[in-house]
Amino acid sequence: MTSGTHSDILVVGGGPAGLYAAFYAAWRGLGVRLLEARGELGGQLTALYPDKRVYDVPGLPETRAADIVAGQVRQLDGLDVTTELRTVARGLEARPGGGWTVRTDRGDFTAGAVILTAGMGALLPREARVPGAASHPDVRSDVPEPAELAGRRVLVVGGVPQATRAALELAQAGAAVTLTHRRLGFRGSPDELAALEEARAGGRLSVLAPAVLVNLVPGGAHLTVDGEQVRVPADTVLSLGGYLPDLAPIQGWPLGWQGEYVPDGPGGQTALPGVYVAGDLAQSGGDFKLISLAYAQAAMAANHAAHHVRPELRVRPGHSSEKRMQD
Repeated sequence: MTSGTHSDILVVGGGPAGLYAAFYAAWRGLGVRLLEARGELGGQLTALYPDKRVYDVPGLPETRAADIVAGQVRQLDGLDVTTELRTVARGLEARPGGGWTVRTDRGDFTAGAVILTAGMGALLPREARVPGAASHPDVRSDVPEPAELAGRRVLVVGGVPQATRAALELAQAGAAVTLTHRRLGFRGSPDELAALEEARAGGRLSVLAPAVLVNLVPGGAHLTVDGEQVRVPADTVLSLGGYLPDLAPIQGWPLGWQGEYVPDGPGGQTALPGVYVAGDLAQSGGDFKLISLAYAQAAMAANHAAHHVRPELRVRPGHSSEKRMQD
C-alpha cells in the first residue's frame, strides 16, 4: 500500500519502462510511487519526440509517441499508483528495518523495493541562454504549473512541442500569453496545432513568428518581427529549448555502474537487494534500446520486486486474462 511518503515499491523514472513497471506492480496489488523529473510523464517520448511516429510497439502500428504514453497512463486508472512530478531522485540509503529511502529534491520517500527506470537519466531543461536574461526578474527554462502564472504576462520562446502546449495551457489558466519562435511553424499534435490557431484567431493568445528575440529587458523583451523591432511586455519569460539527459543525480548509487549501464541479473536484480533496473539503464539490454525490450524488463523487474516485498506472491503472475482489475 501507499501511505504518506512510504510505498511498497518506488519506481524512479516515468518513461515507458517506468509506467509499465508501475502498472504491473500495482496490478499485482502493491502500492506504487512513481517519481518523474519532468512535469509530465513519458520520458524521452514526450520530452524529445512526442509528435514523431513509432512503428515497433507491439499492437500499435504507426503511433505517435505521445499517444503511446497516453495509453500507458490510462492503464494506471484504478490502480494504487501515486505520481510525483518534478521530482529528481538523488540519494539512496538502506533502511535499518529493511527497504530503501530515496532522497529527492522534494523530500524523502521510502519503499520496500526500488525499480530504476531512469533511461538516459533525468531529462533536465536546457539552460536558458537569452541575451539580457540577467536583467529580467523571472526567466525560466521549464514549464511550471499553469495556475502559478495565472494573471501574469508570459512570453513563451521556442518551437518545441512543449512550447505549444505551454502556451495553450497557460492561456487557459488565465495568463496573457505571447508565443514566439524564430521560424514560422510550431511543433505539436494536430489537435494542439489546431487549438493554437483557434486561440490565436480568437485573441486568447498572441503568436509572433517568425521573429528574432533581440534581448530581454526588465519587464519584457525586444523582438524583431518583419524587420521591425517590437517590445513585448512580459512578467515571466519561458525559454523552452528542450531537454538534456543527466545521470549525475543517481550515479553515486552503489550499483557497480559500467559506464551508463547498471549491471543486472535475473529479473533486473542489481547488486543491492530489493533494487531492480529495467529499460535503457539495464546492462543486460546492451545497445538494444527498444521499447518492446523495456516493457519485458519492466514486467520482470516488477514481478520480482513484488515477490521481494511480499514473499507470499509468486514471481510468476499468471495470465492477465484470468484476473480482474481492481475496482
